Amino acid sequence: MLKNSLIYFFLFLIGNLFCLSLEDWPTYRHDNRRSGVTSETPKLPLKLNWVRLSKLPPMMAWSGPAKWDAYSGNKDLQSMRNFDPVFYVTISNKLVYFGSSIDNSIHCLNLNNGNEKWASFTSGAVRLPPSINSGKCYFGSDDGHVYCVESVSGKFNWKYKPLKKNRFIASNGKLISSYPIRTGVLVQGESVFFGASLVPWENSYLCSLNKINGSELFVSTHSNMTLQGAFLASSKTIYAPQGRSVPLLFNIQNGKSIKSLSNTGGTFCLLTPDDKFVAMPSNQKSSGNMIQIADPSGSSAMIKFAGADRLLISNEHVYIHQQGKLRSLDRNKYSNSNNQISINNGLAKKLEEQLKVNKKELPNIKNQNQPIKYKIALDSISQIQKSLNEIKLNNIKEQKNLKESFLWGVDTSAPYDLILAGDILFHGGLNEVTAFDSINGNEVWSADIKGKAYGLAFSHGTLLVSTTLGHIYAFSP
Repeated sequence: MLKNSLIYFFLFLIGNLFCLSLEDWPTYRHDNRRSGVTSETPKLPLKLNWVRLSKLPPMMAWSGPAKWDAYSGNKDLQSMRNFDPVFYVTISNKLVYFGSSIDNSIHCLNLNNGNEKWASFTSGAVRLPPSINSGKCYFGSDDGHVYCVESVSGKFNWKYKPLKKNRFIASNGKLISSYPIRTGVLVQGESVFFGASLVPWENSYLCSLNKINGSELFVSTHSNMTLQGAFLASSKTIYAPQGRSVPLLFNIQNGKSIKSLSNTGGTFCLLTPDDKFVAMPSNQKSSGNMIQIADPSGSSAMIKFAGADRLLISNEHVYIHQQGKLRSLDRNKYSNSNNQISINNGLAKKLEEQLKVNKKELPNIKNQNQPIKYKIALDSISQIQKSLNEIKLNNIKEQKNLKESFLWGVDTSAPYDLILAGDILFHGGLNEVTAFDSINGNEVWSADIKGKAYGLAFSHGTLLVSTTLGHIYAFSP
């Protein structure tokens, strides 16, 4: 009897430890920093468990990028507003949720078999996945409302719109509110946050509500903004992407505007644990793709990765696809060297300007027939040149450190999405999804899909893949 009790106890303990290792994916890209990182480790290999096929692809809010930029002569441009190319999913308690721009609804599926549990309909497209928090499901719609329903049953709780008048207009084949909710709904603490916005020549509204009853906490009105793409948040600040315009920072307590982040843009954004902001450039005037890491505080130099498509940051490691290679690098080593080079270059610029002035004044000093003053001027020029040489040598050393900060690199196609689950990197490509060991870069698994895999999520042992054809694939052990 005692032996059987001990066996049951250990089985119970093992089962609980396994459950503790499983994680939800409760909001867009896992968390409010949009990290795309979960500590849950996949059990490979995975196999196709189920697939939800769509008869129609997502009806995107914007039709996509221009074929080429006539001003700069660039081709193969990325879309700056592609926040809804697939039906992104969130996962909580083994339930899968996604918003649809086809039938204007939120769908809830069983993670184990893909069967639909419930659907909640609105009067406009739902372009971003819902956020799941404390048994509630929060989402915004192009009809200008934010909704809260029960996450298990879909039972309606409340809805809210920031404007009493809700004028509808035609947009890309659908009727939408002139103030659609295209930022998703961000839940933090006891509040929800979202933006109602469309074009910069109309007002935009940043809103916060009580997450329990939907009562209004604040609504701040702003002009010359177009809030589109998932909000991000730190403990004190909301970060709002704007597509072709620069991202904006707002006080999370009252919605007041703080500042903009120059030279960054797009809707692919993430916020590091130390509040560095990762984004694309704010325009496409330079040839090739680029990812930038900006410091909103201004205390460190902007880091630019030319030829980069996607980037993830997990603790001290950065995973980036750059110039045809998926790479891993030591973030601290790279950042320290980059900052030192930036400091060196700033100092060198000042010294070169001073050197130019000193050399220009040297003939006049010589003609004054003052040997001591002339010698001081020569010594000054010599010292500046010596300092410039030292900076040059130091930069060579730091450039070497930059190269050595890259830990591994493997040839891959450009990912449409990239996430990290435990030690496994999932790479969403065209008609395939691939897994790499994040420690050494070795490919460890792959599977065929149909479409471009812009949406990846991993939760409760299952990889969910959303593609541009509207399909959702579920892979599990």
